[in-house]
Amino acid sequence: MPGIIVQPAVLGPKKERGSISISELYHENTKLQPDLPAEMLAPGAYTDSEVQAMARGYKKYRLARQFPLPAIENLPKDDRTFDDVINSRRSVRDFGNEKMSLNELSKILHQSYGITGEITHPDGNTLHLRASPSGGALYPAEIYLGIRNVEGVAPGLYHYNVPDHALELLIPRDPTEQLHEACCQQEYTKKAAVVVFISGVLQRTKRKYGERGYRYVLLDVGHLGQNIYLSCTSLNLAIMTTCGFFDDLANRLLNIDGICETTLYVAFIGKQE
Repeated sequence: MPGIIVQPAVLGPKKERGSISISELYHENTKLQPDLPAEMLAPGAYTDSEVQAMARGYKKYRLARQFPLPAIENLPKDDRTFDDVINSRRSVRDFGNEKMSLNELSKILHQSYGITGEITHPDGNTLHLRASPSGGALYPAEIYLGIRNVEGVAPGLYHYNVPDHALELLIPRDPTEQLHEACCQQEYTKKAAVVVFISGVLQRTKRKYGERGYRYVLLDVGHLGQNIYLSCTSLNLAIMTTCGFFDDLANRLLNIDGICETTLYVAFIGKQE
């Protein structure tokens, strides 16, 4: 990357003379420039190490108790058109007390970040394709669920095991108070059936794209968030998302370090009131 570049902002809040915006500094120093190496401007074929990284772009908690989710092929099909789902998509903040079904949760997870296909690389590795797009097919996001009110699932903190389409139990108790504290005391944590934490494992993407990869991780999480919105809309569920969380508390709850892996986004999901 070129040397440090600092340019004053044209728009936005007025800053003290001589102050530096961290976001501007990052943005300037992760721009693609014509004089960068060709592989950074238009990456070519994947290296063996990159293919291996793509093939294992997910976490598994091998010692955690696992709960298989209903198989996607056995779930009822949606009867709403895509046009209807797009036109109906809204943030819904009124959560009812009715339990979500396990079928609904299974469908949301599969339609947001589940495996929807695969390809075989010339070296023999099977590369899984997901419902959500990802820069370089590296899939840096991980999904954790604070489950409060889902049929057939005990309250607790879970992780979504992507390749097995299963839940992994991390904390076997009602997580409501911890969710409430981590999410800036938002009352939705005490009303939603499920609180979804989306984290980013930054090095999965940065190992290929360098510091610019941080941008791609945020884009990936945005794609994933929209998939959750659309899936919930098609199921007539209430959903809203937020970046209102205390980073360190959320990371501590998920038992991640906040550096290599960090919380980036939160969604509240439940039945409509």
